[in-house]
Parts: sequence; C-alpha cells; structure tokens
Amino acid sequence: MLRVALAAASFVALAACSSGKETAEAPEVDAPETEAAEVSTPTREDDIRHFLLQEYPEAGSMRYALAWNDLDGDGADEAIVYLAAPYFCGTGGCPTLVLTPAGPMWRKVGDISVSRTPVTVLESSTNGWKDITVAISGGGGASGNALLKFDGEAYPSNPTVAPAEMTETTGEVVIADMPEFIDLEPEVAPEG
Repeated sequence: MLRVALAAASFVALAACSSGKETAEAPEVDAPETEAAEVSTPTREDDIRHFLLQEYPEAGSMRYALAWNDLDGDGADEAIVYLAAPYFCGTGGCPTLVLTPAGPMWRKVGDISVSRTPVTVLESSTNGWKDITVAISGGGGASGNALLKFDGEAYPSNPTVAPAEMTETTGEVVIADMPEFIDLEPEVAPEG
C-alpha cells in the first residue's frame, strides 16, 4: 500500500513540475488487501509420520503407537514409537523405536526388535538417559519385561539377549499394553 501511495505521489509531483503548478499532496490510493495465506505448521506428529514413511518406504500400510518423553533431560522430548505391521513383526514381537530430535529431523537412538507392549520409562538412568522396559514373549524365548539401558550411543537392539536383562521393575507406562494405534498409509505419487 505504501508503494502505491509513493508511486501516486511521484506521478503527481512530476506532473506538477512539467506544468509549472504546485499541487496538493497526492491522495492515498487504496490497494486491494489480500488475506495472508494460512500456512499450517507441521506438528511433531507430522514429523514422525514423515520420518516413518522415509525410513520404511517399502513397508506399505503400517500402524504405530506414539509416546513422548524427555529421556535425556535436555528439555526436548524423544519420540517412542511402537510399529505394528506385517512388514516389521514376527512371532517374537514388533520393533520399538526411540527417536531424538536432530535438527529438523529425527535420529534413531533405539531400534529395539522383537518387543511388545507395554513400554515403560523408569526414573533410573544410565549414561544420562532414562532406562526403559519393553515386554517380551513369544518366539520360543523367555517372557517378562526387559530392562534396556542407554550405552552412550543407543539402547540395546535386542531385548532378549545381554546387555538387556529381565526385570520386575517397571516405570511410567508410555505405550499401553493395548495401545491406540495410528494408521499410516504410504504416499502415492500422482500419475502423470
């Protein structure tokens, strides 16, 4: 709007100079107002969906349960994702991911195979990260809760073998035994 008013004032001033007459200030010209386009800000749930689709493009349709917890005490929540789909799961269970913010994306600090729900977060911590438990059963192994401790880089990938250990201790349930799943369909590229 300011540009329109300045352009109109310049035009009137030039016209006055060429005619030798002084003129009054140029009237302000109203420019049509446009509505600011509403831009939706992606949520962290959108970021997780995007991460899963990029990480597992061949998985097809999948379901997942999602929880948030600040596992490393830095003030930013980590995502705990329990995946459920034929692509991922077997008789021993399904994978549980622990994702930490890494700039605009996520980085895996846990890719825990053959796990089951519930998933809990304990008050105890190892190497600055809270300890977690996942349920394990099936696949011919022991049943119970496996305690997983952060080793400085990641949580153990297999809860049925050392360094994971069986425990009676459980913490805050972050993904319930019967969680509410979110359906995720792969994005279909438009034909053309």
